[in-house]
Amino acid sequence: MAAETLLTNRNSSQILAATKAISDETRIRILHILSFGAFSVNEVVEILEMGQSRISRHLKILTEAGLIGSRREGSLVYSFLPDEESFGLKFPMELTKLLLSYKEDLPNREKDQKMVHLILEAREKKSKSFFDGVAESWEKLQEETLHPKLYRSWILQELPICENILDLGCGPGGLIPFLLNKAKHVTGVDNSSRMIENASIHFAKNPSVSLIQTPMEHLPLQANSCDAVVASMVMHHISHPPTVLEEIARVLKPGGVLCVVDLEKHNAEYMRDNFADLWLGFEPELFESWLSNAGFNVKSIGEIQTESSFKILTIKATKE
Repeated sequence: MAAETLLTNRNSSQILAATKAISDETRIRILHILSFGAFSVNEVVEILEMGQSRISRHLKILTEAGLIGSRREGSLVYSFLPDEESFGLKFPMELTKLLLSYKEDLPNREKDQKMVHLILEAREKKSKSFFDGVAESWEKLQEETLHPKLYRSWILQELPICENILDLGCGPGGLIPFLLNKAKHVTGVDNSSRMIENASIHFAKNPSVSLIQTPMEHLPLQANSCDAVVASMVMHHISHPPTVLEEIARVLKPGGVLCVVDLEKHNAEYMRDNFADLWLGFEPELFESWLSNAGFNVKSIGEIQTESSFKILTIKATKE
């Protein structure tokens, strides 16, 4: 009985805190903004054109009410809409979903959406500009910093022999020759035109290779068209990884394999400036929850130690 009373009181407090939190127009606007992905405090300030102290206060109220979560990326703190599975807060999640189901009627909707898209475009432009500038030297930079030989063998070990493999964020195509030992056809996609141009030097005349410049969030591929997808050191450059994972799930065949190689969570702030990283690595639990929400079964999660201070996260998953 005591436990039931405690649970009831906790649920009642949760309901009161959440409903009180959304009684403010600015906080409703923040929930709408975060429906497009995670944003730093400074980005929310820029979108809403309000003072930082004011925005920080609203974010604190929303966090304490269980309506939003936060994560630290080096010196930056990002706010996001959590999922029930990772936070265990059913009512705040349902309340947010209800609010967002009336998105067309939310205050300042069009203005906020326009500002959100400007922020996302600025992120994309910065990343694209960086990779266009390092296309010729990218393989050397990778070798010096992340030692791709260490995780390339893992990728090839986990991939099945199949018809079609998608190389997500293929860069200048360093992994493609190895993937051709696993598949009859490899499709390499990258957001950077210079990366694709460099890859074309080696593969333009190879009928077993297709190269496409495209945003990762909108792959120009048919649903259920790929047997396997490799995402090697690309996710930490993506603004909102869950969106890309949903797109990967769309193009993968049922039972298809996804191999993810990326950095584990770290605090090397210089990676943001020197390599245009949007994420300072990932916690395995967070990535696993994203995969589950996108319709994947996680088969294995591992770790590879590099010769540097970085640890490499490896994840194999299959589409349900």
